[in-house]
Amino acid sequence: MNLKGHLIQRRGSTFPAPSLKLETAKNGAWTAVGREAHTHPFYLHSRYDPVTEAERFIEGQLRYIEEELPEKVVMYGAGCGHHIKALLKHPAAANLPIEVWEANVNGFLALEEAGVYQHIFEDPRVTFVIADDVQIYTSRMEDWGSSAVHFIVHEPSLRAMPPSLDPLKQVLQDYQIKKNSAVAFRHLLDANFAENMKFAWPGIVPFLTLPSVPVLLISAGPSLQFSFEHLHVAKEHCLLGAVGSAAAPLHSRGITPDFVVMIDPQPNMLRQLEGWHAKDIPLFFLSTLFSDVVKAYSGPKYILFQEGYTPAEEEAARRGEPLVKTGGSVSTTLFSLARLFGLQPICLVGQDLAYTHNATHVEGSNQRVDWSQEAKGETVLSFDQKGTVVTSRNLLLYKKWFEKEARSSEDVFYNATEGGAYIEGFSHVRLKEFIDMVRTIDVSEAREQFRQIVRSTTS
Repeated sequence: MNLKGHLIQRRGSTFPAPSLKLETAKNGAWTAVGREAHTHPFYLHSRYDPVTEAERFIEGQLRYIEEELPEKVVMYGAGCGHHIKALLKHPAAANLPIEVWEANVNGFLALEEAGVYQHIFEDPRVTFVIADDVQIYTSRMEDWGSSAVHFIVHEPSLRAMPPSLDPLKQVLQDYQIKKNSAVAFRHLLDANFAENMKFAWPGIVPFLTLPSVPVLLISAGPSLQFSFEHLHVAKEHCLLGAVGSAAAPLHSRGITPDFVVMIDPQPNMLRQLEGWHAKDIPLFFLSTLFSDVVKAYSGPKYILFQEGYTPAEEEAARRGEPLVKTGGSVSTTLFSLARLFGLQPICLVGQDLAYTHNATHVEGSNQRVDWSQEAKGETVLSFDQKGTVVTSRNLLLYKKWFEKEARSSEDVFYNATEGGAYIEGFSHVRLKEFIDMVRTIDVSEAREQFRQIVRSTTS
């Protein structure tokens, strides 16, 4: 049915959404408690001051909205309406239409009947979309076309979703992780970018003429320990690219990568310079890498301009440099860089995307964490497809990114991690098998050309 121009549609489900019950917070405002079978109750808002909580939430969500120049704001999660009211009062959203999505139809109608949305319904800027059919939401997203939409996820409301909409819930959780990370690091990104722009670091255009030869992309996952013994032979037939956290473990075993990639804006990145000699290894660094790392790095340095960060996109256009898709991690950035260089076939090593052997990184990495108890998280299919491994939300995002890249390309990508998670769309082989595939290829000329570019651009 339609109610005052708002879309409300209910299909019903064998597995109903959690029930919602109104409660009074300490300051007298409404909050709501959700209840699911076999789980503890959860609150949609603060039990003490929901209004102040909502205002702070919206302030954080709209911090950089003016840079996006959106035509509309879409928010998932109606809750008790506190965050919607805060959005309506915020100057940055003053002239924008607002669409509020909510998949817990019964919960919404119960709260609506209690009158919590009364003043919101009266605001002509707001349209409610209340439905438990995932197609309703996907069709609305498709209708956006090229329109600029600022999307906000009220995360507590995701817990009140009906189980039938888990695919939508997954998409919104992934989006929220990415957005929260971007907002949290924005001041660091801006400060590092400004500092890194004080020097005219060379870009990557000269490397785009490299011959197409095999490349091993080395990450620092726990399963990298199974690959060390083969990397000396692999170097004869492949170029070696590595993430910064893998450099020290490689160095301790006498393996020198042809290049290293670093991207993190945080100060703890300085630790990645410990335990290895960087003098002769080119560093390809994101424009927002912690600037002290760039200053301290003793080897050749090349700047990367990332897609999705406006200052970097503008500088890349000014310099005629290609944009790099980061995918959110250093390993995905390394993968994008290898593709820009035209290197193929590409093979991943140490790309666990999971807590293999109850650890985060290979032994010898300064980022390694071991758990005394079993690691917790989501389980995904293992590398050998014979079992499962535990992964985290962030690692699962990167896994999906690799899978999306594989689906959108006609190239064959290989995963020789020999542990960790199975990556859909990649051909999974043991590293020795991959080396046997490329054994007839001699990369010495390509490596010399790579080094010549380094010498010519840093002299």
